[in-house]
Amino acid sequence: MSELEKAKQEVEQVCFAYDKAGDTGDIKDWKGFYDLENKLIEKVKIANQPSLTIPKSIAEKTVGYFDKDRPNYFERSTRFVFSNWSSDLNGDNFDDSEFNKRIQIVGAYLNPLTRNLVKVVEG
Repeated sequence: MSELEKAKQEVEQVCFAYDKAGDTGDIKDWKGFYDLENKLIEKVKIANQPSLTIPKSIAEKTVGYFDKDRPNYFERSTRFVFSNWSSDLNGDNFDDSEFNKRIQIVGAYLNPLTRNLVKVVEG
């Protein structure tokens, strides 16, 4: 079952729970509706959060690249981007704003506190 089909089913469950609660007026039915609705709202909030991505090939290159005794993630990510990710996948050079963006993404990926905010994608 695709993610879209699962999402449609969850929305249908909320709609059916609303109809049932409206028909019966029972407090338990209304509680069931609000519980389902709140779960769905939380999923939508999570799904709509902005995310950072890093190509898997670049993420793999970071393994063992840095000295663990030096926790300066900005300095380390700057050096890494300059030496390993200084052009895009097609080999074309990019401007300073893209360079800075990549430094921030690599820095977030290297930092154990923010690593979970960076999604590794194919590429």
